[in-house]
Amino acid sequence: MLPATLPEAALSERHIRILDAAERVFARAGFHAATMQDVAAEAGMSPGNLYRYFNSKDAIIAGMSERDRSLIAEDFGSLCPDNGALLDQLEELGRKHLVRQPREKAVIAVQIWAEAARNPEMASMCADIEGTVVQGLAAAISEAKRNGELPPRLDEHRFLLAISMMADGYFCRRAMDPNFDDAAAADTLFTGMRQLAQTMLLPETETQP
Repeated sequence: MLPATLPEAALSERHIRILDAAERVFARAGFHAATMQDVAAEAGMSPGNLYRYFNSKDAIIAGMSERDRSLIAEDFGSLCPDNGALLDQLEELGRKHLVRQPREKAVIAVQIWAEAARNPEMASMCADIEGTVVQGLAAAISEAKRNGELPPRLDEHRFLLAISMMADGYFCRRAMDPNFDDAAAADTLFTGMRQLAQTMLLPETETQP
């Protein structure tokens, strides 16, 4: 069973240093092949000192996931009509989390998803992150429909599912292909997002609950 994740306020500078080091090690060696000793060496500390902060690789993964969830919650919680067009804000957040992050982030995400297929605790962590994104997006999309920026008949449930799968696919391709053209792919992804926002509509006689 995975240990409980640390609250954001409990992440000291040393915790952050360890999580950053672990990301580099897991991306380079793979989650299963990497050892706590590898992480300790990358973080510039002794294994004994590392265990004072995280007692296992699973605990480190939990810490990484909670840190990502907190950052995502903050970003998607900031979506607001006062900050400009919603789709422009979504593209900026997408580029921040998908494109401008180092490729190692995508490599680690794919490893975690693979673990989640067999580990219910890790699957729950992935679901928490997904839920945080969907919650922030759903509220913003509903507001954009009310103020006329997006079509009132936009099928927001299918729209959210579609852009989520597109983002996951982008991450997978970026992780697997070192020659992946992330800039061109990002342009394609966000163009598709804008087109779907105008065309993925409910039938005229159907309204969402």
